[in-house]
Amino acid sequence: MKRLLLLSLLLVTALAGCNLGMSDDAGPATIQPRPQITDQPLPTLGYSTQIPQTGGTPAPTPISQISGAQLYTLLNQVTANSLLNTITTLQNFKTRHVNSTQSSATEGIGAAANWLYGEFLKIQDQSRGNFQAFTHPFKATYNGQTTDQRNIVGIINGTLPNTPAIVIGAHYDSRTDDLTDATGVAPGADDNGSGVAAVLEMARVLSQLRPRSTIILVLFSAEEVNRQGSTAFVRDYIKFYNIPVRVMINIDTVGSTNDRFGNVNDHELRIFSAGPDTSPSRDMARMIDFITDNHSTDLKLIFVEDIDREGRFGDHFSFSEAGIPAVRIIEALEDHTNREGRDWVQYIEPDYLRKSVRTLTTMVLALADGLPYPQTIVVRDMGDGMRRLVWEQVEGATGYIVALRRVGDVTFEQQFSAGTGTTAFDCDCFTSDRFRGISVAAINENGIMGPLSPEVVVP
Repeated sequence: MKRLLLLSLLLVTALAGCNLGMSDDAGPATIQPRPQITDQPLPTLGYSTQIPQTGGTPAPTPISQISGAQLYTLLNQVTANSLLNTITTLQNFKTRHVNSTQSSATEGIGAAANWLYGEFLKIQDQSRGNFQAFTHPFKATYNGQTTDQRNIVGIINGTLPNTPAIVIGAHYDSRTDDLTDATGVAPGADDNGSGVAAVLEMARVLSQLRPRSTIILVLFSAEEVNRQGSTAFVRDYIKFYNIPVRVMINIDTVGSTNDRFGNVNDHELRIFSAGPDTSPSRDMARMIDFITDNHSTDLKLIFVEDIDREGRFGDHFSFSEAGIPAVRIIEALEDHTNREGRDWVQYIEPDYLRKSVRTLTTMVLALADGLPYPQTIVVRDMGDGMRRLVWEQVEGATGYIVALRRVGDVTFEQQFSAGTGTTAFDCDCFTSDRFRGISVAAINENGIMGPLSPEVVVP
């Protein structure tokens, strides 16, 4: 839990009815299919343009527990058995190498893609119209061979205008120690059957909702060969349709708790993001770190100031390189001994994987269905050394949480809360020698915190 900021704060009552820069008559936009990039009709995608950037001590009330019955019910639907069944099915295809067979019904990447698409179609059928599945075909070239590949895509359309989409991704291809070996056994249980299982489970759970923001769930092929699947998806879909994206969350290897030396970490995940400190991806990683901490998720995050482990890559690179905020979520420790051809389901820790998915589901729900962040956040000089932090009221908010980043810190380590109707605080501490930045998020009636506002630099 972040440390509470106990400051000498003077509560200021904000003017009621303030609604600067908002529009009530905008509706969700739609896109039309591009027939060239898919062999099934693309669903209509609902989204809108991005939101423009924009004396006493109160009793601090950090969000330490989720009180929303809906979230509690959703998280309890995540089961280890379901996750392990998915991983077992994937490893039974023997290999999911990009150049493996596509004509077999039981082996190779073609069979895996067919099964995954079938699972998405089952979710679509059970979603009462909330979830739409399709495939995104593309060409991949590796080791002198060009093949037809498919990304498997599912969309949960959002309901709120002016809200960018959340993209959740995981790659389903696998490899042996010899990357050119397209026929050898490559079970890929943890890397990345665990990520695929997470996306499928999240699709089942989240498809019961109509969130404010659109959620796009993608299972990528050809990640192991220079992430050709995610590169094609960004080019053919995100960029072609000009889809605004708040963040891409790459789920890659989230099912094991130990390293090759026997060390165990069963209570944390790592989050990676592209720098520098002020980059959109790093800002998003900070937000996700703060959200998970304040919602008391099953697992905490280790904030890593790098895009990935040294010499490694992932599908989040494809989004970051296109100017889209992106992060990678990965287990805290890696067992390199049990990788590639030795990456079997028996090395998965079921409860850790379940907790990983519950943690991921919480962060996605907060980002996609939390109240929008306040607009017009400013720090004003009130004279005599006093500064006033002011933000715009958010309709439906039962309170706000203010995150503060101290000079020298990479994450938000201090915070305080404000109740309903409170949209300003006075303090002599809002100075650049103490705090580098401030962000504000709204809290809904269930105690769920929404996205943080863009960080305001303290003058």
